[in-house]
Amino acid sequence: MTTDQNPAENEAIEPIKVEETTPVAAETSEMLAKEVEAPAPEKEVSYPLFDFAVASKDNFLKYFGKIKDIVSEHAHPGTYKKVDEITKEVKEAWSQLKQAEKQAAIEAFKAANDGTDEGFDFKDEAVHAVDQLINHIRTEKQAFFQGLEKAREKALEGKTRLINELRDLVDKDDNGDPAHVNASFKAFKKIQEEWKGLGSVQGPMNQTLWQSYHALVDRFYSNRSIFFELLELDRKKNLQAKEIIAAKLEKLAAAVAKATNLPVLLKEAEELFNEYKHIGPAHREENEAMWQRVKKSLDVLFEQKRQIQDANKAVFEENLKIKKELAGLMHGYASFQSTSISEWNQASKAVLALQEQWGKLKGGLPREGGKEVSHQFWADLKTFFKHKSDFFGKIDAERKANLAAKQQLIEQVEGIVAVGTETPEITQTVIDLQKKWKEIGHVPEKQKDSIYAKFKAACDAYFNLKRSASKGAKDAEMDANLTAKQAILAEMEGMLKDASLLARLGEVKAAWDAIGFVPKKNVKDMQESFRKTWNALIDLARTQPKEQLAAWGFELKSLKTESASPESSAPSADSRKKIQALENDIAVLTNNLEFFAKSKNSEKLRGEVEKKIAAAEKELEKLKKS
Repeated sequence: MTTDQNPAENEAIEPIKVEETTPVAAETSEMLAKEVEAPAPEKEVSYPLFDFAVASKDNFLKYFGKIKDIVSEHAHPGTYKKVDEITKEVKEAWSQLKQAEKQAAIEAFKAANDGTDEGFDFKDEAVHAVDQLINHIRTEKQAFFQGLEKAREKALEGKTRLINELRDLVDKDDNGDPAHVNASFKAFKKIQEEWKGLGSVQGPMNQTLWQSYHALVDRFYSNRSIFFELLELDRKKNLQAKEIIAAKLEKLAAAVAKATNLPVLLKEAEELFNEYKHIGPAHREENEAMWQRVKKSLDVLFEQKRQIQDANKAVFEENLKIKKELAGLMHGYASFQSTSISEWNQASKAVLALQEQWGKLKGGLPREGGKEVSHQFWADLKTFFKHKSDFFGKIDAERKANLAAKQQLIEQVEGIVAVGTETPEITQTVIDLQKKWKEIGHVPEKQKDSIYAKFKAACDAYFNLKRSASKGAKDAEMDANLTAKQAILAEMEGMLKDASLLARLGEVKAAWDAIGFVPKKNVKDMQESFRKTWNALIDLARTQPKEQLAAWGFELKSLKTESASPESSAPSADSRKKIQALENDIAVLTNNLEFFAKSKNSEKLRGEVEKKIAAAEKELEKLKKS
């Protein structure tokens, strides 16, 4: 057996152990000096990245669900170590969110139960589901490592028992009795098979066990020189089995240059080598030659790995350079502060873009400097989102306070409507409440539309109450206006038959314009009748002698024809909405005037309302002409 160094000893992972069994004790000890136990390499796993910008219960549930699937499918010490690293900050964030949810629930419970939390029970299905996942992952981890420890204890116990059985077999071996030799050999092979099936012990006891085991194996074979033929046959079978494995390792070594997944190839090589170690000895010369073949293949495999690691060093350094730049940019956002929501949103987009660039950067980092820059990046990211959370928490608190204030205004208006009393003083109170509503700031976005609709409905209910009280008087006024306008139309139709009456055309137009609103159902017909009659009178006036018109004091240039009918020049939908809104406003304000007239010391308020009515009528007239 050669004393060449095991080619795996200087690798990043623990080396593949060397095991050979021969009848020579010195050679066995030499091989054991090279042997190191190593766990199976971890499978490649894609770990999820948690988005602290959207730290919702649903995202926590999805994230820990993925972690649960990973530990279930890839149970390995390395997997649990990685999971502990990546979930530490996520668990802290979850604990903060859960505590905030619970505190909010306690406050709400106290508010509903006279300030006491007696009998409070925090129940939230999403919180329970996330906690179940976290507990499941913790339980799986405990069970996994307990299982490893039990397996190692079982292996230690089993190998200790087998060494004692083997020692007893060797000490009592009687080479003079063929029947005993045959039975002891079967017992020996049984011990060998059971030893091979036991797992690794790990730790300092491992080498001691192997040394004791192989020393006893050497003694067993040395004591059986009288059965050399049987030993010879066994060694030939061992040589054939080693030949098969050596050929497979050589095939892997030849394919290493074209391998697209080196970790998988190395794992296969390790499994083959592990099988090789558990095969019994061959003749010393053949055993040495076979080991040289295996070692040569392993040298090729691990040399390729060294080359990849050397090539990765440059990639790692470049990654470190880029990630330092990203960490520097992220550090600037750790101290970001603003009172603008839009500025916080813009900063969040920039921070998430940096996080995305960080995540897309493939490959590892050098041990020196890599851990520090990663810690700085994620600490600054967490700090930024904490500051953002504090800001929006303050905004949320203000908006909740605004919501409560607006809810109080709604309750006041609803209380007024429930009483059913309408007086000028109460009307002024409702108007004042409307002003207060406008002065209160924003409410939470989800309640914005519903709270406004509720307030508007309450105000509309009150003013509808007002309108219903004055509806009869208003209808009578509009009917009188309709009768007056019908009389003017009759007078205008009389002018078409007697041109001498055109002298009063200007007065007639002024009288028409002075008359107020008519019932809505008559508006269109009256406007169209007036337009046609008026335009006909203007056309008739144009046919009269200028001297006659002058004698009548008629100024044709001051009287223009009316615009075309709505069918030919209909106002836009937007104009119609504005007209309708103005008409509604004028009707409400006009109704209000009636109530102001009945109250004392209301001249100032009445004057303001009259100004609003005049401005609205002026705007309405412009819209109708446009």
